[in-house]
Amino acid sequence: MASFTSDSEGNTKTPRLRDALAAALSKDFRCRIRYIHTPAKPCEPLFSAPPGEDPERTRLASHFLTISTPLQSSADGHREADVEHHFAFAMEVLVYTTRKLTMLFISKADSTGYLPYRRPSPIKAIATTFLTWLSDRLRHPRKRLVISLFARAQPTYLFPGSATKGDKHVLTDHQLTGWWVRVLDSLILREAEVPEQDRNWQGYITVPNFNSMAEVRRFLPLNNTTSLGMPRWKCGDPLQELAVTRGLPETAPTRCLLPRFPDDPKGRFIQDLDDEVGLTEDTVTASPSKKKSGAWLTIKNLNTFWTVMEARQECSSGQVVGFLWLVEENHKTELRDATANVRVQSSQANGLNDDESCETQQSESQPSQTSQSSIGSQASSHKRRSRLTGPIIARQPRLKGGSSNISATSEPSFGLIGDKSDGPTLTNEGYDCAMQTLLQLDFSSAEEAARSTARWVSDVSGMVGLTPESWEIDIRGTAEITVQTGDVQNGNGAPATNDLGSLVRKKKRKVGDSVDTSMATAAETPLVNTLVGRKKVKA
Repeated sequence: MASFTSDSEGNTKTPRLRDALAAALSKDFRCRIRYIHTPAKPCEPLFSAPPGEDPERTRLASHFLTISTPLQSSADGHREADVEHHFAFAMEVLVYTTRKLTMLFISKADSTGYLPYRRPSPIKAIATTFLTWLSDRLRHPRKRLVISLFARAQPTYLFPGSATKGDKHVLTDHQLTGWWVRVLDSLILREAEVPEQDRNWQGYITVPNFNSMAEVRRFLPLNNTTSLGMPRWKCGDPLQELAVTRGLPETAPTRCLLPRFPDDPKGRFIQDLDDEVGLTEDTVTASPSKKKSGAWLTIKNLNTFWTVMEARQECSSGQVVGFLWLVEENHKTELRDATANVRVQSSQANGLNDDESCETQQSESQPSQTSQSSIGSQASSHKRRSRLTGPIIARQPRLKGGSSNISATSEPSFGLIGDKSDGPTLTNEGYDCAMQTLLQLDFSSAEEAARSTARWVSDVSGMVGLTPESWEIDIRGTAEITVQTGDVQNGNGAPATNDLGSLVRKKKRKVGDSVDTSMATAAETPLVNTLVGRKKVKA
């Protein structure tokens, strides 16, 4: 029986992660998942604040999913519970939450190459399902949902030594960008299949040195239109549109429109530009005029930023990199915001400014505050503290900011008590320790990968105070998936062959020619070209 969880709106409609993955995978595929996450905690602001304003309060939560499959050498002649597993795929998503935005940043995704060959590849289905499950769980009626990632081809991201194995298929830069477009495009198509809904996804793609839609089309699906004839993917970025959602004025500096993600070339470029003019947050080298304007010297808009970005090392080293976004468009929220803007404009047209409206609200709320304070004073006057008598019983000390007793030594320092139906909750320190442990392991062979997997699971289990078996979830696919001829894929989900037929330019046929005439001419043409000697003309 499928179980459900409550999303951010309080509705019980989001299925469990195990059920969502089982419904997306083919019924003959089995795997084991382990999922850890952290609660949302305050972090550094995602966007720079405009001059004279406080930065947006930002909270960060980390989500990490691993997929493991049985080791082939240990699967023969053993019970399923005793079979050793090794990691096959893992994915990390960072969730940033502000007052108006919920932004999912795909930080890392990597495979080991030990997944048995099958088509279609389950990796694409797992990545799509995980993003869909997170977006459904984090959706908020008053916040705009955004998915962002930076696609850059690299041999390893999460599993050291896995690239030395010959079975791992490392995608090229063009293939990786196209693969992520197909993953995110699946989310767009899924939302379009839901009838009578007021929201849909809009995709944006920016590839440095590919400045037009004709050049970017090679990464997009062949059919890039919705049922209403609108493009699912647009060439560009949604940063100006998100600035309007955040309530920034049109005169806001360009540095306030760009997010600062970890290990992102945009963030490094922004930091270099800030250092040039002395706008670094922890320095006071900038002059008062520069701090007042909060602007860079040479880059004044987003178009100039992306043009200069093409010359950066990450974008000009001969490899293609892609910046992808999915922005959720909620028509009800847009209508409500438009109605609020109309009310503000009408109040300003009637001659009421913000100060007068604030004074009116204060004057209206003053009598109620006075009555409440008088009632509170009368109630406090009748209450008199009774004299304490009897023996003094000392209170047991409690942990600061927690609800557990200090004597409860069973709770580890890195674990938090929470809903373990999908995965345990770790503190930020415990999560960082788990990720650092993974990056120090060896996945150069299947046997080494199995030992490294067991070690990582044991270390994380000790952090959260659980046994390794208590937070593992075995998945058996239930979907009926048929492989189509046009969708043949390799082990990592990339197309097996590239159809270049659309790029071949055919010679135009004359108006008077017909198909029969051309076929007759072809039949009369000899199959073998014979060379006839030419007689020498006598002088």
